[in-house]
Amino acid sequence: MAMRYLAGPQQHASIATNQIMLQVVYACAPGVAIATWYFGFGILLNILLASLFAVAFEALALHLRGLSPAPQLQDNSVLVTAVLFALTIPPGSPWWLVGSGIGFAVLIAKHAFGGLGQNPFNPAMCGYLVLLLAFPLDMTTWHVPNAQLLDGQSFTPFSWNGLRQSLLASFPFLIGSESTLAPYIDGLALATPLIEFKMAGTSAIFTALDTNAAVLGRAAGTGWELMNIGYLMGGLYLLYRRIISWHIPVSIIVTVSAISALLYAPHSFAIYGTPYLHLLGSATMLGAFFIATDPVSAATTTRGKLVYGLLIGCSIYSIRVWGSYLDSVAIAVLFGNFCAPLLDHLCRPRIYGHRKSRRLSAMQEQDR
Repeated sequence: MAMRYLAGPQQHASIATNQIMLQVVYACAPGVAIATWYFGFGILLNILLASLFAVAFEALALHLRGLSPAPQLQDNSVLVTAVLFALTIPPGSPWWLVGSGIGFAVLIAKHAFGGLGQNPFNPAMCGYLVLLLAFPLDMTTWHVPNAQLLDGQSFTPFSWNGLRQSLLASFPFLIGSESTLAPYIDGLALATPLIEFKMAGTSAIFTALDTNAAVLGRAAGTGWELMNIGYLMGGLYLLYRRIISWHIPVSIIVTVSAISALLYAPHSFAIYGTPYLHLLGSATMLGAFFIATDPVSAATTTRGKLVYGLLIGCSIYSIRVWGSYLDSVAIAVLFGNFCAPLLDHLCRPRIYGHRKSRRLSAMQEQDR
């Protein structure tokens, strides 16, 4: 009788795939909440637009492949792709930028290879990297609070002005002129802390505590560090629920920490950044717990996961310090995806009894 073999990877759990995907989305909530506080409604608008575009492109791809869209959409996998993609692009990005990136992620990076479970690369990171290469200026400017507008009384990120500014930024055709947007400007376009501080920034949280400033105040500049702490909390939740294993995130964090600690030279002209900045000043926690742990494109064997995380950690640091892109999580994860099949092949576990059978065969040859 012929046996049917299912293509890996397989995940055995007491909950269904759609529930696993929802747990991943729930785990992003702490980081999303902190990001919304510091950057306004633009983050939520990114998630909304990306989700709508993702569902539409997913239904289109399934229809073109002759599959029924309803059952496939219920697994919520495209929702996870949309949320992770939305969190990596600047808040309040124009609708066409969101649509282009998530369209490439769903149509090309996912369905061109056969859909869920068949894509060799993380779709969200593929969409992000395409936009980074095609529109580098739009992808490297983040709206951060304008200190002149934040006196603690005149502005709150959840105000109508903040929502209006995010809507006008995402839909430029609503802007009649620059004067239309001027009354609603709540931020200045600046780069991430890794670019702003040239890999040598200190802890904004510690600085705020030393100066008796409010750690949760937007003017304190602690947003990026608190966002990473939020994603760390979400990652620990996924570990607690056994949605992901510890091997990949721990190996990434340990690798980045070790290399940055060994190479950091505070009194040298070569400024590589502190370990604290590398871990909490960019997207390291989001990448380690939510992006690199994708069960489809990541390594699946135990030793393979450890080496996979080691490669990604080394790539994150080396690209940031010696490469052209300071925030390198997406490139590092895609490189890890490229190496994952080879790692699973080289690090596959030994079949039980394999060594014993070889020994018996050798003994039988000697008896002959």
